[in-house]
Amino acid sequence: MKTSFSKYIIAGLFAAALWSCKKDEIKTVAQPGTAPALTASADTAILQKDHVTDAAVAFKWDRSDFGFSGVVKYSLQFAKTGTSFANVKEVAIDTLAKTFTVGDLNTIANALEIDNGVLTGMDVRVKAYISANFAPAYSNTKVLVVSSYLDLIDYPSMYAPGDYQGWDPASAIKLASLKSDKAYEGYGNLPNATASFKFTSEASWNGTNYGGTSVNNAGVLSATGDNLSITGAGYYFIQLDLGTNAWSATKTTWSMTGDAAGGWGNDLELTYDATKKVWTATADLTAGAFKFRANHAYDINYGDNKPSDPFLNRDGANINVTEAGTYEVTLNLSIPGNYSYALKKK
Repeated sequence: MKTSFSKYIIAGLFAAALWSCKKDEIKTVAQPGTAPALTASADTAILQKDHVTDAAVAFKWDRSDFGFSGVVKYSLQFAKTGTSFANVKEVAIDTLAKTFTVGDLNTIANALEIDNGVLTGMDVRVKAYISANFAPAYSNTKVLVVSSYLDLIDYPSMYAPGDYQGWDPASAIKLASLKSDKAYEGYGNLPNATASFKFTSEASWNGTNYGGTSVNNAGVLSATGDNLSITGAGYYFIQLDLGTNAWSATKTTWSMTGDAAGGWGNDLELTYDATKKVWTATADLTAGAFKFRANHAYDINYGDNKPSDPFLNRDGANINVTEAGTYEVTLNLSIPGNYSYALKKK
């Protein structure tokens, strides 16, 4: 009899526990979230590198109500104006406000491939959410007009002034030491059949100036040497090493190769624009990958190890094209060490 009574008690407790669980579930059923109201302290931001740590824009919004007292998470989403947030840069935030510095906004603008120095609209909205399994709520959209800049790395530099540009170090081809190891490199156009030049350690003649020997567009440097020379007009990859005092210049033409550009081993040619100092093409690309390479070979090639910025990496990862179409392709090798590219779908 005792055993039967115990069984009834256990069954009753189990039923009560189930009922309690059901009650709890009813209490925590979420409702569609209310849309937060987003405000911004400014509608225009002119971004300048020398003000990188200054506050640019402050955003605020109210709480979104999902019908229960659980944790609601927030993020701000940024996209080019008019793209319906098809390509989004998202910043997670654990409060109801966020102030962005000039540097913060510039990083976002570059990630969205907004043209530097051009006033361009960015759509901004708040995303409120409780889990990946429940539909988020979105705020109203604010339009923030920004003018961004390319955040360049300032490498140790050398210059190559010569008769091709009036022997002016400040406006000459610039070379950079990417590892700060006395080895320098850079690209530049030499339009004359023969170019005479020297290397200078400053953007003037006040530093150490290097001449030396010139044989087959290469040679040995000396601080007391004669003018150097390069034979053959063209676009050159110039290298010098102050550790070994060697220098060389390799003439280059540029192309794209990969399944996005007609197949690996094939070359989609780029054309040099001497006015803008960039290589360009208007090309029909397919979904796939490609690289930039010099002289139809892989000795000098560039990929992209970090697609969130516009910079290229020597021997870097393949560059992905996610959507087939006609693109304006730009390859910019004119800023040493800060080699960049752009793909704009027409």
